[in-house]
Amino acid sequence: MVENNLDALLKAGFAKKMATRYLDNLEREKKSNDQAQFIDPDLLEWAHAHGFYGETAVALNLNENNIDNYLSDYDYSRVWPLNDWERFWINDKLTFAYMFAGTEFEKYIPESYYYVDATRVLPLINSHMDKSLDGFIALLKEKGEFACKPCNGGWGLGFNKLSYEDGVFYIGNKPATESDVRDFVVNNRNYLYTEFFHPAAEWAKINPVIHTLRVLMLNEDGVSPTTVASYFRFAVSDDSGITKNDDSKSNFNLPRKPGLRLFNVPFNPEDGTYGASTGMHSILLSYNGGRVDTDVHPDSGTYVAGKIEDWPQIEQMLKDMALRLGPVAWLGYDLCMTDKGPKLMEINSHSGCTYLQMFTPYRKHPVLAEYFDRKLKEIDELDDAAIAARNNIPR
Repeated sequence: MVENNLDALLKAGFAKKMATRYLDNLEREKKSNDQAQFIDPDLLEWAHAHGFYGETAVALNLNENNIDNYLSDYDYSRVWPLNDWERFWINDKLTFAYMFAGTEFEKYIPESYYYVDATRVLPLINSHMDKSLDGFIALLKEKGEFACKPCNGGWGLGFNKLSYEDGVFYIGNKPATESDVRDFVVNNRNYLYTEFFHPAAEWAKINPVIHTLRVLMLNEDGVSPTTVASYFRFAVSDDSGITKNDDSKSNFNLPRKPGLRLFNVPFNPEDGTYGASTGMHSILLSYNGGRVDTDVHPDSGTYVAGKIEDWPQIEQMLKDMALRLGPVAWLGYDLCMTDKGPKLMEINSHSGCTYLQMFTPYRKHPVLAEYFDRKLKEIDELDDAAIAARNNIPR
């Protein structure tokens, strides 16, 4: 049982930032469930008392018999940050891009076109260095598509698409004028505009929206990166039956109201197999319908199974990246298999653990169980001054 109030969390060694976020999520779930019940109230209360979000309890089919297999949301929030100050190298998408510019890894990351800060439109390394909005429009016409996303953030929030085809501009795949596009750029500050990815044919038949292959790698000593967990995420329709094939939107919906669904697919990093080929089922998840094991995508009807044949080379590339980022111990890679080959969308410094644990329970994993036991023990042994210092970690 955990004590869910700010004073107790701070005494337990939470950074105030994460304590506040954790409590806000608990309160949001309670309010959302009161307005439109999508989690059993008894399950929600039980989950919160044991340090889990209700959403996590549904995703993991959590109960008294299996709860010890999983790292709680409470503990995962408590150990933040898992990386030292070098986490800034990957937390910000613009910094991430420049970390790999001009290296052997550049071909694996999206081209970077423009960044819009509070006052400026800034051309980036893969633009023609024209700082004007006219230059932005000209490059959009040349490239045809831009992915648009906040420079820092998560959960796919704010993702959009700008495009130009046959003399017509589009915002979010809806026809727009050039003036509309200019307004979009001016009104969306802290946005990064990059290369837009399309899935290769094998993956597009499952869903045409770009997928995410999350690969969690641990490299504590800086020289021995190890893959410890992974899974695929594909876009899926909501319960209204509207197919989620609009590639101007993220493949992830925050499960914060009834009807939203998620489609998660197992991936075995030992041999590159995915879906039914791993010996596990994919999971269709909704928060008013629970979770369902399946081997087919519910919209396309595609049987989800196969193998990434060049996985050993891809994994080695990720390990080589981890070596370059040696001081960064915890790396949540987000990959996609595109029509231009494997691409890396971003690296997360504190990847969400709920969906990874659907296929890899952290408390049952020999490396992750020991890692988190040690991290939590280190916090338990801190004196008051060290606890206060952790409370004040800002970002």
